[in-house]
Amino acid sequence: MSTLKLDAEVRELTGRKVRQLRRSGLVPVIVYGQSMEPVTLQVNARSLEYALHHGGSSQLVQVDVKGGDSHNVLLRDIQRDPVSRSLMHADFYAVNMSEKQIVSVPVHGLGTPEALASGLMMLQALDQVEIEALPADIPAVIEVDVTPLDLENTITVAELPVIEGVVYVTPVDETVFTMVASRAAVEEEEEMLEGEMVEPEVVGEESEEGEEEEE
Repeated sequence: MSTLKLDAEVRELTGRKVRQLRRSGLVPVIVYGQSMEPVTLQVNARSLEYALHHGGSSQLVQVDVKGGDSHNVLLRDIQRDPVSRSLMHADFYAVNMSEKQIVSVPVHGLGTPEALASGLMMLQALDQVEIEALPADIPAVIEVDVTPLDLENTITVAELPVIEGVVYVTPVDETVFTMVASRAAVEEEEEMLEGEMVEPEVVGEESEEGEEEEE
């Protein structure tokens, strides 16, 4: 079970009046689910940011309503101000703990590939992968060792760690991490190829033409 918790209060302000909430450091949220009527709530902006930063963007969060019920929820949508990036609104889906959910979970690489020393650079093709699991089994992040990476060895979804209760939905042949040549290495190789393509000047060719003209 996730240890992420979020305190909330029933929200009375709606429409344009929610601006007053945001000025007070609160964020309007809504909790909805299959077996419940939508509930409009308000939460502390800093508390919500903390929950999101510690896995709440994909992991189960327990929302405790002051004087009311608790809801086990997953984030379904979040809105931020396009300029300040401050939280504007969040939608939470109240889950059935016995029903599996499909969610996207971030992937983090551990370690440093030895191939970086040879002018290569690591590219993460997928920042997240889709998984299916019961709400309590959803990991905050999936970590994988990237030290074996080189030009011949990539890491696909099939190489991600086996996690009990978790099934990968993203196709197993999708590349997650790979190594590519750095721009500097590519430019150096192009310069070498251009140098090899320049035809060497034949010594004496011009003097022979001059002798023929004199004759």
